[in-house]
Amino acid sequence: MAREQASTWVACPTMAVSRYGGTLNHSGTLTISAGGAGQIPIRVAPQATLCIAFINSLAIETLYGPGAWRRRRDISPKEEDQMKMTALKVVLAAASLSILAAFAADEAVAKEIRIGTISAAGSPWDKALQRFAEVLAAETDGELRASVYTDGQLGDIPQLLTGMQLGNVEMGYFGLGSATYLKEAAPLTVIYAPYLFRDAGHAERALNSPAFHEIYDDIAEATGVRIVAAWGQRSPRAVQSVKGPVEKPEDLNGMKLRIPAMPIFEETFKTLGVQIVPMGMTEIYTGLSKGLVEGQDNGFDLALPLKFHEVAKHWSATGHAYETTGWFISEQLWQSLSDDERTAISKATEEGGKVTTAEEVKLQEEALKVFEAEGVIYTVPDREAFREALKDVAAKFEGSVWPEGFTDQIQAIE
Repeated sequence: MAREQASTWVACPTMAVSRYGGTLNHSGTLTISAGGAGQIPIRVAPQATLCIAFINSLAIETLYGPGAWRRRRDISPKEEDQMKMTALKVVLAAASLSILAAFAADEAVAKEIRIGTISAAGSPWDKALQRFAEVLAAETDGELRASVYTDGQLGDIPQLLTGMQLGNVEMGYFGLGSATYLKEAAPLTVIYAPYLFRDAGHAERALNSPAFHEIYDDIAEATGVRIVAAWGQRSPRAVQSVKGPVEKPEDLNGMKLRIPAMPIFEETFKTLGVQIVPMGMTEIYTGLSKGLVEGQDNGFDLALPLKFHEVAKHWSATGHAYETTGWFISEQLWQSLSDDERTAISKATEEGGKVTTAEEVKLQEEALKVFEAEGVIYTVPDREAFREALKDVAAKFEGSVWPEGFTDQIQAIE
């Protein structure tokens, strides 16, 4: 004999019964298996709370057959209590498993992207990364989530790059030219050629042009680290020192400076007679305070948040190089992403870069106020004298480190 069918509205959470031998279709009908002889269609009230009446009626009907709830009048109170207790245990066990499965599924879908920077918490780069995370989550409905690590928590720049090569770190955000720590990224050395860019806007346009994206593709293939984009203008590089002022090239002769360990910087500052001292970014403050170095080369965006002005009271606005920030990603991760996910990341980098640029303008204004309050001497040196002194540096790399004529191509970009 066919089993009796029943259909009713019940107050229950869908998740609590989805694992209880049932399925829910788009109309909101939940079909529960009722043993080997039939099924019971149940209409579900969405997002309702699990109620005792539902537990008692649905579970007893399912376990003991349709009509069992009504036939309870023919059984003793003790037997009814036993039926309810058995049914309650089954349904609650199923509900617990279903809830755990739902949370596990949610965690499995979301991919965490750890993105590290050497800049300090609260800096323009930190704010840019917070915006990146916000946009990325919105664009992917939370399927991609970025966790931000500032202050070199995931390592200095070389460690971040190595981590991305190995797949241990997903992304990094720091000066674009830092890619040249990777030997195969040497062509990017061009961006530090003295006085190559006219201003920060020119640098950003050039570094996001097709000519540079070809280089980024080559770097990704050769190193396992991809540059997604170069959004986020930086303040021009300057010389900050414990002694000064630095007004002309000769003032740097014999000075011990910490500069990035890149051939283009080494050639630039050796040309000016500087004694180069290798040192990581996170070591500069101590180095300046203890006399291990007498100065360093950076812009406001790194120098001010790290408070170098507390120990180095001279700032010479040489403006010898402009740069943008680079958005770096592990090529292993990039290749595992869908086109939509890649598009979302690219959009998030551009939005984050806008924050960097806007914050950079504010930071430059703030820096001058801080310098005045802290007794830092701000000097605009004879830039034409510096330009003349450094005019032959780029030629030593042209055609060997970057393509012949590339600097002319860059300077022609509007």
